[in-house]
Amino acid sequence: MRRTMLVLGILALAVGVHAQDDPEMNAAENDLKSAKSHLQSAPHDYAGHRKEALEHVDKALTNVREGLAANQKKENKVEKKEQRLERKDERLKK
Repeated sequence: MRRTMLVLGILALAVGVHAQDDPEMNAAENDLKSAKSHLQSAPHDYAGHRKEALEHVDKALTNVREGLAANQKKENKVEKKEQRLERKDERLKK
């Protein structure tokens, strides 16, 4: 049981911050959405620079979302491992 608890503790430390609890990434996503809205509302094309800036903002939004998704996937794997260890610990107690 002590070994299981040690492993659970290590796994809990490995998880880090939950994606939904990551205020910096969420703030970045909101700021990028705002920047995109401002760029779309701009009255001129600025010699193609507005369009290019929109493409960069879209790429940045994609990267932020993929980063959050990757972190969530990692958290899900750790959670499944924790659940397996808990079930194994329960079986050993019986």
